[in-house]
Amino acid sequence: MLPPRDLADTIVAKAVTQPTPEEQARAERLAMLENLRITTATKVEAERYALSVDGVGFFALDDIHALKSKQKAGKTTVLKVCTSALMAGELFRVKCELEAPTVMWLDTEQKPSDVKTIINDVCWLADKDARYIDEHLRLFQLRTLNYGTLVSDTRLLIEAYHPQVVLIDGIVEFVASFNDEQISRQLIKELMMMAEEFHCAMVCVLHENKSVDDQNMRGHLGTVLAQKAGTVLQCRKSSAGVISVSCPDSRHGQMPEWSIRYDNDGVIRDAEEQRLLEVESSRMAKCERQRSESARLDKERTELVLETIRQNGGAVERSELTKQLVEKLQRNRSTVANLISDMMGRVLMEDGRLVKIHPDYAFNP
Repeated sequence: MLPPRDLADTIVAKAVTQPTPEEQARAERLAMLENLRITTATKVEAERYALSVDGVGFFALDDIHALKSKQKAGKTTVLKVCTSALMAGELFRVKCELEAPTVMWLDTEQKPSDVKTIINDVCWLADKDARYIDEHLRLFQLRTLNYGTLVSDTRLLIEAYHPQVVLIDGIVEFVASFNDEQISRQLIKELMMMAEEFHCAMVCVLHENKSVDDQNMRGHLGTVLAQKAGTVLQCRKSSAGVISVSCPDSRHGQMPEWSIRYDNDGVIRDAEEQRLLEVESSRMAKCERQRSESARLDKERTELVLETIRQNGGAVERSELTKQLVEKLQRNRSTVANLISDMMGRVLMEDGRLVKIHPDYAFNP
């Protein structure tokens, strides 16, 4: 046994070498961060997608995603098609990339009778019996729940049923204000953590801003969701009722555009042919507008040139005509010189050093 003095010295030495609580906490935090380090030797699993279009995957598992559009532009209809493809294996151009997946759909906006039409449409589109649909699709109508419980309720449902795809139709109902940055960031962070923890694709539906030209999702919630989403899909409805789905933002491959519509009987149909016809019609209309605008501008400039020559007694030196038109048109000298050259022979003619109105044009103004 050590003498008292030596024992005291040993105790003191040991105490000196013991880390403080702050040092211990720092070491533990550093060890945790080291576990998150990615090195050249790190092995990661290949991206697993829930769905694909023409071989391009979207809605990857372990990640959060977004579906946006203007109000009443077809977001729920698009989710019906995606869900039906997950149930059936393929629908129109949308293909399931998972083996008999379970889908959880949380509707926070519609009344029960409207939500029931979702499952009816999915049954018809997927061509599956009620038993299969009820086993693989868990559809919840959460319109009456308070935003204060929706996150914990979502976790509870995911823990209970382990869906591979979670559709939140109306993410705005999860927060008191979509313009509160702190709340928005906290919500998206919690949903991202759920997606990774339960290895599911978390798809959040949010409206775009009301302005026609503003395609951003609403508020700070939309900003944060756009920043964090692995895939952002956008749906737009044409005046003819064609709903087109595109992928304006994606971390990986950009999903090709696809289209759907309701027929006269209220049944969802593929609308690729109609979309292509609309695209061609829009292109032709744009070309016609450009031709009309070009003709209008040409007429205005021609009238201005003729008026300028008449103001100069019917004949004017080319350099002077150029100078006067530069002032009137507010264009540079090179542009005006080219304009005059283009009119020569059909609108204008040169008589020595003077520029006059072409006699044939005078009779056919």
